Amino acid sequence: MVTDDVTTFTAMAQETISGGQFVKGVSDNDVVEAGSVAAFAATDIAVAKMDAAADDELVVGMALETATSGNSITVGTEGLFIVAAQDAVGVGKAISPSNDDDAFANSVTVVGDTEEEFKIGKALTGASASGKYLVALVRI
Repeated sequence: MVTDDVTTFTAMAQETISGGQFVKGVSDNDVVEAGSVAAFAATDIAVAKMDAAADDELVVGMALETATSGNSITVGTEGLFIVAAQDAVGVGKAISPSNDDDAFANSVTVVGDTEEEFKIGKALTGASASGKYLVALVRI
C-alpha cells in the first residue's frame, strides 16, 4: 500500500476504517486552545471514510491501517502510495480521489489541468483500466 517514507499524523477513527481508504476530517470546532500545545491531543482530530460524491475535496489523507470507531489511526498525507485506478491513468497525470460513487471511493482518477477537482498527486506508473493499480506520488 505505501512505502516506508510517508508523512503521517495520528487521529481518532469516527467509524471503522480500513487501511488504504481515503479519509476526511470530521473534528469538532474549538478543541484546541490558543498557544497551548499541551491542550492538544491526537484524539482531538477525528476522521471518517471518504464516501460521498463531494468528499474528494475534504480528503486529508489515506488510512495506513485498519481501526474501529473510537480508536487511533495513522493517516498518510505525503509519500509514495500504491492506489487503485477508477479508470485508465497515464504516467505523469495528475490524480484525484474518485468521487463517482461508493464503488470507487478508494480509487483515483485522472484530473485535467482545467478541472476544479482536488488534486492529490501524480501517477508515477500507469494503470490500463479500472481496478488496476499504480504507484502515485501523493501530497495532500
